[in-house]
Amino acid sequence: MSLYYPVTTNQTIIGSKTAAGTRTGVELESTYSTTQDTEPTKVFKVAGMSKLTLNGLYTTGAAETNNTIEVKIESSPDNINFYPISNVDTTSGTSTLYNREFKFTGASAATAYSFEIFLDIAYQYVRVSCKESGVAANKGNVYVEATLAGA
Repeated sequence: MSLYYPVTTNQTIIGSKTAAGTRTGVELESTYSTTQDTEPTKVFKVAGMSKLTLNGLYTTGAAETNNTIEVKIESSPDNINFYPISNVDTTSGTSTLYNREFKFTGASAATAYSFEIFLDIAYQYVRVSCKESGVAANKGNVYVEATLAGA
């Protein structure tokens, strides 16, 4: 038995998608952008929702192998100050927090790789930022859409 969420919304947050479902990504850079709503960084409101699923399509550049896309997700109560989503590691009763990032490796050149990130959320705003590492000459691109579920 699964949980029922009466409200579900879906939106493209990085890149674009046609009515026929064709996805077009944006070119990745080697560093994260902190500018709101600048590709490949996007801020969007999630208030009142409980679950966030990010579905992405990472396409490696021509003649590029073993490049990596990195995705950073941050939360904000006010759409001004953003805080990294954390992971916790507990050893002998001591909890240590680490900034959480998601990494996906594209092994072959000019190949599209799908990825999914699922999070429980309790925020007002979320900022999703993407960057690429390992590029020799040809940058890859990324498309990301978000599904929000809540009451």
